[in-house]
Amino acid sequence: MKQALIGSAAVHVVLTAALLVVRSGQTVLVPGPDIVEVSLVDPSLDAIPAPVAAPAPTPPAETPPPVEEDGVKIEKAKKKQPEPEKPSPVRPAEPDKPSPKPPTETSHVVLPYANVGGGMRGQVAVDESNFEFAYYLQRVRSMIAGNWTAPSGVPGGMRVEVYFRIGRDGSLTSPRVETSSGNTYFDQSAVRAVLVTGHLPPLPMGWNGSDLGVHFGFEYTGP
Repeated sequence: MKQALIGSAAVHVVLTAALLVVRSGQTVLVPGPDIVEVSLVDPSLDAIPAPVAAPAPTPPAETPPPVEEDGVKIEKAKKKQPEPEKPSPVRPAEPDKPSPKPPTETSHVVLPYANVGGGMRGQVAVDESNFEFAYYLQRVRSMIAGNWTAPSGVPGGMRVEVYFRIGRDGSLTSPRVETSSGNTYFDQSAVRAVLVTGHLPPLPMGWNGSDLGVHFGFEYTGP
């Protein structure tokens, strides 16, 4: 019995010595009546902290849009793109209208101013310088002067020139005031005399033109 106790005490002493001496974990077999497996761990290993996971990166904060002092959002004005120009419609060219020849520059005076009765003096000029049929123009002056009446209240010395054309058959066309007297009533009386005449004798057979431009001058000498 004593031997058993002594042996047990010896085993415990050996175990205690082994714990103090051995640092690394290992299995110690101690001879004795019983076999005990002991795993020793280095106490210094417990002091090593566990690795800490790195914190997740924080996303950058969004920059708020600029605001005015009263809290209204400032928006940049958008540039307006210029609209494409629309092509202007092309108008067809108008045919040139025949214009009468200038009166005083190209006219050829055949009958100068002369008294024709009724307080009137008349002059006859034509566009064609080679028109030499003075007898025909004397008939024209006489017929138109016979259809003219001086308007009342018109002073003497007034003069107006009327332009018209004589067709091959003697028809009168396009009478208009060429040089105004400055008095509307006097001008109208001269145009009226041409319109009332209406038709003249046909142009002379010796004239080859299709019509003749005439500049007729009316001058009022007074009652």
